[in-house]
Amino acid sequence: MLENEENNEEEEEEEEPTEDFTNLDDVVDDVQDLEIGADDESLDYDDFSAEDIDGEKESVLMSKQWYKKIDIDMWMTKAHMATMGIRQQDQYRAQSRQYTANMEVKGDITFYAYSPEDLNKPFKERKRPVKVLDYKEIVGYNKGFWDHADKKSKIFKQAEKSAEDYDPSEYSKLLRRLVIKTFSELKRDKKKKGHAGRWRGTLEESVVLSTNAMFGENRGKPRPFFYLNLPGYNYRLLLWRTHSIIGDRYMFTVPHPKTGELTTYRIKGRRFTPGKDFKVYNAETHEKVAEIDDRKLNIGGRMTIRFRGEPEFEDLNRSTVFRRTLVLFAILVKYLNPINKKYKKIYKGLKKKRKYLNALNKAKKTKDTAKVDAVKLKYKDIQRKCDMLKAVEVTNAELTLHYNPRRIRT
Repeated sequence: MLENEENNEEEEEEEEPTEDFTNLDDVVDDVQDLEIGADDESLDYDDFSAEDIDGEKESVLMSKQWYKKIDIDMWMTKAHMATMGIRQQDQYRAQSRQYTANMEVKGDITFYAYSPEDLNKPFKERKRPVKVLDYKEIVGYNKGFWDHADKKSKIFKQAEKSAEDYDPSEYSKLLRRLVIKTFSELKRDKKKKGHAGRWRGTLEESVVLSTNAMFGENRGKPRPFFYLNLPGYNYRLLLWRTHSIIGDRYMFTVPHPKTGELTTYRIKGRRFTPGKDFKVYNAETHEKVAEIDDRKLNIGGRMTIRFRGEPEFEDLNRSTVFRRTLVLFAILVKYLNPINKKYKKIYKGLKKKRKYLNALNKAKKTKDTAKVDAVKLKYKDIQRKCDMLKAVEVTNAELTLHYNPRRIRT
């Protein structure tokens, strides 16, 4: 019965009138004239710049280590050593161009490993992993793409360009896009360990693919989509929320760089827990390989990643690609709620256009200009509040994610 009802709804949707475009050339010209929001960090952008080469080498060396547990601590305030003063921000920028002018430190990452003596013992005889004292990482995010209330941010300035149609304070919320990065801690230079402040990974939200997946669902459920770039790994990883009847489920597939073999992992949300907890499975074997614990009562927000310690999981735990994907996802968890709310509002706003066009067409058929003006005035107020949207708008930084690598270059 439900399937029949859904099919009937789709048939009804096709029968309802919409506006026709009589001149395709005018439409093309309008598209070409759109100001899509250029920014100063998006065009000349390379994840694998020269200053990160040493960082890639160290990333490979780190794969020899087996981390049993990783803590990600997201801060509520800036009262932390890594965020004190402009000088430290400049030092991070000097180490890697991945640390851009709009980056802000938001947390840190602590690693726990078995001692060399314990690694030589049988699994059941090992003691608890100990904190790695000579290595730590920091979490940064691009505040220019995320802090919608900051009138100096790129997204608010972009929203002001559409001030005739939308309230900028509301529209900027829909333009926000998450870009998070991790770096080795700056103070490593004091310990003469080298490679301080080096880029360790990027997770970047794709509004284009998120919107595509959301409309594919046909019920407006958020389906956020993310790209992951990791030093020393030549391929972009794709991470997105997939369909599930109950709870959250995210998927990512890792190609082996030499054999081309694929391994798919499923990150499944746990229900009835205080925070947002997840279990990580090998999707092909259904083996649980790790778990992510959201410490809900922790001030600011701490996530703990625990890996399986049995010997058969040793190779997987040594994989920097697998490990860093889970680290970036754990950081992402703290931003999922506002991201999902954004896509729900975008979906409702775009679907509202249908009601507007139908009401406008009915008013036009009466040939009563007063009724036509009344419809336009009503929906203009709705659009002003961003309850109706003309279209989804993205910045140039988003569009560069989707450049055709085989396009003709001039």
